[in-house]
Amino acid sequence: MDPEPQTFLLPVVRAQPLQPRVKRPVGALLLHVLRLGILTSVLLLIRLQHQRFVATEAARDQKPVDPNILRDFFPGAVAGGPFDPERRTQQVVDSANQPLGFVVQTSPQADGIVGFSGPTNVLIAFGTDDRIRGLRILWSRDTREHVNLIERQPDFLKTWNGSLWPDAANLKTVDAVSGATLTSLAIAESISTRLGGSVPSLRFPDEINVSEVTVWFPEAALLAPDKHRPALLRVLTKDGTPLGYTFRTSPAADNVIGYQGPTDTLVALNLEEKVLGIRLRHSFDNEPYVRYVRDEDYFLNLFNGRSLKELAGMDLFEARVEGVSGATMTSMTVADALVLAAQAAITEAAPSSNREPSMLPNARQLSTIVVVLVGLIVGFTQLRKFRFARLAILFGAIVIVGLLNGDMLSQATLIGWTQNGVPSTLATGLVIVSAVAFLVPIISKQQVYCHQLCPHGAVQQLVKKRLPWQWTMPDWLRQSLPLLPYGLLGWCVFVAMLHLPFSLVDVEPFDAWVFQAAGTATIGVALVGLVASLFVPMAYCRYGCPTGALLDYLRFNSRSDTWSRSDWLATALLLFSLVLIFAAPQGSFTAADIQTARNFAQPLFKDHKLALQWLTFLSGICFVGSLVAVPWLVSKIPADYFVRTTEERADFRHQHPVAVLAWRLFKNLLGAVLLLAGIAMLVLPGQGLLTILLGIMLIDFPGKRRLEILIIRRPSIYRALCWIRRRTGRDDLQLPL
Repeated sequence: MDPEPQTFLLPVVRAQPLQPRVKRPVGALLLHVLRLGILTSVLLLIRLQHQRFVATEAARDQKPVDPNILRDFFPGAVAGGPFDPERRTQQVVDSANQPLGFVVQTSPQADGIVGFSGPTNVLIAFGTDDRIRGLRILWSRDTREHVNLIERQPDFLKTWNGSLWPDAANLKTVDAVSGATLTSLAIAESISTRLGGSVPSLRFPDEINVSEVTVWFPEAALLAPDKHRPALLRVLTKDGTPLGYTFRTSPAADNVIGYQGPTDTLVALNLEEKVLGIRLRHSFDNEPYVRYVRDEDYFLNLFNGRSLKELAGMDLFEARVEGVSGATMTSMTVADALVLAAQAAITEAAPSSNREPSMLPNARQLSTIVVVLVGLIVGFTQLRKFRFARLAILFGAIVIVGLLNGDMLSQATLIGWTQNGVPSTLATGLVIVSAVAFLVPIISKQQVYCHQLCPHGAVQQLVKKRLPWQWTMPDWLRQSLPLLPYGLLGWCVFVAMLHLPFSLVDVEPFDAWVFQAAGTATIGVALVGLVASLFVPMAYCRYGCPTGALLDYLRFNSRSDTWSRSDWLATALLLFSLVLIFAAPQGSFTAADIQTARNFAQPLFKDHKLALQWLTFLSGICFVGSLVAVPWLVSKIPADYFVRTTEERADFRHQHPVAVLAWRLFKNLLGAVLLLAGIAMLVLPGQGLLTILLGIMLIDFPGKRRLEILIIRRPSIYRALCWIRRRTGRDDLQLPL
């Protein structure tokens, strides 16, 4: 007979059943739109601040106009107002800060137009209806008698009164002043030039000087505009003997943008108008890439011997012009700018800054596009479940997108494009990669770029869990580290808004893939991130990548209807941007203060660039190392360490003397390292005081016990140590009575 089955009462774990989470699709959509709005607002503020910076740079050398002169045209005028960077005009305001009109000066744009003996600067006053109210000669280097003659016959300057801007620019018949024909005609030509579009580049305001062309023309003493081709300058000796020609790519090619911005290039021609050589002048592009192009003689000599017309008609794709390895985009930008500037130079009209380069995608760009298409197919189909397909796209991203092309989205790229525009033709591959990176997570739950297309992420996927030992981070560290990418995003916004002389490529590892031009800092970030990924799967992607954090923030997922910590951080970033852009008018700092700081800092960073890069790298190592090492060391301190007697703590005294000596040397050396690192972390990122305490505990010196007790009795330090120990399951430290 079977025994009667026994019954057991199970404990009630939860009185109420779990309630399914209610999804709110409308709320998710509204929050998603809000997130896009936050990102767009931050980017718009960066662009607005950049335009203000460009305007400030352009107006820096513009001499202010005497308010008494302004009142001749605008009764009630108080002073000049804001500067317009597009037309390079200055607003005139009254005491209520209301606009009355604007003024234009022909200098410095028309300083190359000489009358009888020199140029003349003319003030042109426009009303709010965009019509000229009057003209005034501010200064002149021409013969004083000729200028006085023109001022005594005001009908000449009244010729332009009532004209609209375009009409004044195209005024073709002007009655010269008898007795001052050359001076009056030069003034008319200056007005036409100033209003007709031949405005020097706002990004590259420095005109060519003689010293720049002496490398090709040692006897050069003068530069004079070519009569029929304004873009060309004739190179002359002291006695006026022609030596050749020179021109620059700005402003004709200011819209040709490389990795981050345009580049101004100088071109020298002989008397037969054949290229003698080119030199890079100034650039908004990444300095490592620009320097690499400057140092590549092969590329700089590639166009030598070509005539100006041959250069203007050159098809770079058919001519198989290859960029500099490691700086392909920057060098190809320089090449395309040369073609556009040559086209502008051979025409009689002034060069236009609104021309767009026309180039079909080359093999390099097409290879990136193919990888992107394959990545989309794998990401949105069942192919992602097949190991072969996943490996194929990962290796394609590493080899093609990373090592060969360097087409990786980064904060340097994003902010550079925000400030200067998107190079839709010269960087077609990178533009498509960036579009996919942003658009796909916005409209779907997929993160194609981070999972399939990012070379750095692909390497981390290949190396994850390859080692048998994996590190399990404590909860407090795992919850804190995701804040690091947002801190880096804040740093990028800070640098971009204030135009500080820091390279944004150094905060991410992506530039290390273009290893020929990579700096020490970006290589260090790349190596640390990859090594960390051996012990923590996808360590850099999860805890260190600001671009990945930005893309993940925009991803439409199942919790998009919930206001999260990321939303608070993004809102804080927007408020931070608003503070930066409105700080100057509120008096925290002015544009002049920023410029003064930049003028002081730029030589410092230029002269000590390598040392500062190593300092940045080492501070990052100390910061990350302190986050890992300090909690571990704190957890190893015995709870009764501070109440033990000397004899109780000397538990190794019965060991072999050699072992004791070796242990003491190691312990004191480690303590010295921690002490120095802690002192450095008082000004650098990291846990300075805790690291100093750990260092002191390891070093042997007279009075050590009293100093330890003095430090541990500080409430803030004691609470921090106990908090760390509780997180690791350890008892609180005991304090002596």
